[in-house]
Amino acid sequence: MLRLKTTITALALLASSSLAGAEEITLWVRTSSGAVLQGLADKYNAAHSDKVNVTQITAEQMVPKLGAAIAGSAAPDGAVLDLIYLPTFAAADGLEDISDFVKGLPYSSAMSPSHIRLATYDGKIYGVPALPDASIIAYNTDLFTKAGLDPNKAPASMEEVAADAKKIAALGNETYGFYFVANSGSWLIYDFLPHLWAANADVLSDDGRSATVDTPALRETIAAYRDMWKAGAIHPTSRSGNGNNAVEAFASGKVGILMTGSYIVNLLTSKYPDVKFAVAPIPGPKGGASSFAGGDTLSLIKGISEEKKKVALDFVNFYMQPEQQVYITQESGMPSRTDLAAEAYAKFDPRNLVAYDILAKARTPYTFSSDELFVSRTGPFLNLIQGTIFGDDVDGTIAKTQADFTRILERTNPN
Repeated sequence: MLRLKTTITALALLASSSLAGAEEITLWVRTSSGAVLQGLADKYNAAHSDKVNVTQITAEQMVPKLGAAIAGSAAPDGAVLDLIYLPTFAAADGLEDISDFVKGLPYSSAMSPSHIRLATYDGKIYGVPALPDASIIAYNTDLFTKAGLDPNKAPASMEEVAADAKKIAALGNETYGFYFVANSGSWLIYDFLPHLWAANADVLSDDGRSATVDTPALRETIAAYRDMWKAGAIHPTSRSGNGNNAVEAFASGKVGILMTGSYIVNLLTSKYPDVKFAVAPIPGPKGGASSFAGGDTLSLIKGISEEKKKVALDFVNFYMQPEQQVYITQESGMPSRTDLAAEAYAKFDPRNLVAYDILAKARTPYTFSSDELFVSRTGPFLNLIQGTIFGDDVDGTIAKTQADFTRILERTNPN
């Protein structure tokens, strides 16, 4: 009996010691990514004594709430952010440098390059990809066939997009060749900027500090859009809609080409299984291809303890493993690593591979002024698209956009 009591006491002490050594970390995540991150945390917690606690924050509130929490020394241990905001938080010295960890990973070169680029500031890396996505085009193969187009040949330039869209619109019966969302800056940087990147152009310099708006690629892309609009080939709600009806419009069989994202394949196959479609990279005005690398990056908050930092980085390494990458693909459509295509997509529609493959060429604007430049309803980028595609003064609108970009950048660039 004495031996049994001694054994029980020893086990109890061991258990209490183990529990005492366990760490808990808190991650703030956008509600749009909450379910997947919670699922990953549950898997991690089930296999570890350390715990990852997920707190979901409304997407619109994430940036101001996190900024206020950091300023007030009440921040979480880490945050899963829209990658476009990483330069701003890094420049403000709000994030933890994890360069050594990232560079030491055996799969470091396989992580989404745009996510790593946006997480890099002053030569240091402050984040890793969590839930990426990429923009692509989807096209209705039935409408292509009816319009005399090859359903197995995606348009490879904006010139071809415009030509195909006009042929589809010519079918009549309220059929339109093209749909994009022109009334949302968030949509436009996702779907429009890749045209320019495909031609090795951009509206910002690589370091995000200078405006480079007026380029041949921009003017050629705008010309293709204006051509479609004047021909009546663009769906009328493209001009004023917010994107909520984009998928439904395409699924109705009345839209030939849709500017969209990597989620579209799984969404259409599950919700609209009768729609015949294919997907392709977003083309440049005369060729080439690119994409907007969107989604989330996981970063740690400056000042996190070494013990909590170890847990957070262990969680990163956990969700980067093949089993979890397959889970991420199942739940959100795209894994964080570009070397796991065969494994991550083995059970899913192979059309997903189009977005997956283009992720290596995808870009994201590197800027410290994302909301003011691109997202604002009265911002210069939204005004650029509305004014040049639907307005009459292309030259004046481009010149004004260049001036507005420059004014904002001069005021908001970090020293």
